Amino acid sequence: MNAEAKTYTLTQLHTSIENWVRKTFSVKPVWITCQIAKSNEKNGHYYLELVDSQDGTRTAQAKGMIWRTSFGAIQNHLASFNLKVNEVLKEGLEIKCLVTVNFHKVYGMSLVISQVDPSILLGDIEKQKAETRQRLEKEGLYHLQKQLYFSPIIRRIALIGSPETSGFEDFMNELMNNDIFTNFKVKVFPVGVQSQEAVEEIANAIQEANLYDVEVIAIVRGGGSKMDLHIFNSYSICSAAARSSLPIVTGIGHESDACLIDEVAHTRMKTPTAAAKLFYMNIGVFSSSLSNTSKHIQLQIRELLSQSSGELQFYSGILYERVDEIIQVNELVLNKQARSLQYSFKSYLSDTKESLNEALHQLQYVVFSSIQIELSQLDTMAIFLGRTIENHLQETATSELEQAKDLLFIRAQFVLRSSQDYLEFCIQKLGLVDPNQLFEKGYTISTIDGKDINNIKGELIQKEMTTHSRGYSVLSTVKKIIRKK
Repeated sequence: MNAEAKTYTLTQLHTSIENWVRKTFSVKPVWITCQIAKSNEKNGHYYLELVDSQDGTRTAQAKGMIWRTSFGAIQNHLASFNLKVNEVLKEGLEIKCLVTVNFHKVYGMSLVISQVDPSILLGDIEKQKAETRQRLEKEGLYHLQKQLYFSPIIRRIALIGSPETSGFEDFMNELMNNDIFTNFKVKVFPVGVQSQEAVEEIANAIQEANLYDVEVIAIVRGGGSKMDLHIFNSYSICSAAARSSLPIVTGIGHESDACLIDEVAHTRMKTPTAAAKLFYMNIGVFSSSLSNTSKHIQLQIRELLSQSSGELQFYSGILYERVDEIIQVNELVLNKQARSLQYSFKSYLSDTKESLNEALHQLQYVVFSSIQIELSQLDTMAIFLGRTIENHLQETATSELEQAKDLLFIRAQFVLRSSQDYLEFCIQKLGLVDPNQLFEKGYTISTIDGKDINNIKGELIQKEMTTHSRGYSVLSTVKKIIRKK
């Protein structure tokens, strides 16, 4: 009969495993890659659930811990890569970490994490940037902004950012408190800058800004970690920026930060302060250049005038001398001709005066005789015409009066019928624009303060609008306006 097999208690078994793990792994930490399934912080310690999977099937699972004593070193190490602990130890992310295997008789096996290598996470960010950059280039969007004209004098700015953040305030303070130029008009489009919802908000703000009367779009954000700024690598924001018909200036993060939207934008400035400085410095440089050019032109004109002044005086002297000579030569000739003309004119006037007096007497006699003959003939003709007209009027007055009466009656009827037809035509035209007929066809009319909204200029947000239709009138408040291009 075989001897009975040796039996161990669970405690003995776990003690044996604990001793073996301590001898094998406690002095030999190992690097592993895994995914974070759960993450929880309590009293300064981080408790993680680490998993590994293949083809969607979980192949391994273990508990992971970061003790408070190690947390500071890990935090400083990640900060050197511009990362935060809560961004790296996030559920669903893959990490590379240095672990020591630990086995406890009661709590089982666990992995104590002493270091975290962010290379995998940083590699994913750069990989996503590269893929988005390649997509933008393939769609012909990557270089579109660089083709837009950027005016040296820009006063109307659309500002996209999060108010009350340091980056936003730095931009506005620099723009409005400088010694060069401050007469800017800024249209603010408030958005979030560090949540997943911020991606859609920023993309929509870029599209909306293109509908306003501005000359440029400025996108600003203060410093942050690589994960905070990673939203500016998204395709939605970069494609909206590339398609903008207005040039875009970015001032995102610090000098060392670089996002994909910086590459797509027309102009990339290192910080929000630098972005604001760009606008007033351009105006200052342009104004200075204009002033220098004006001074240069004035100097050139003075030099030309100075050079020409001597030549002008020289030729003026020659001209004056020549004119004096010509005047002296011609003065004698003119005086002789003038005396000859005076004598000839006096002789002609004397001869002409005698001829005119004789002709005038003959003309007066002929005209007087002709008038007497004509007056006599007119008196005879007037007596004859008076008798003839009196007889004729008596014969024709009665018949013509009747005819005129008939014609007047016919004309009056025609005018009345024409006026009636025109009146009916006007009534029909008035019916075509009758609001009630428009309502019968399904149309509505919207007014604010009794005026058609199409004829109102100015701000309409929060105004009370009345919409009239066939059976009722609707009162509403304007919340948003989408302007048609």
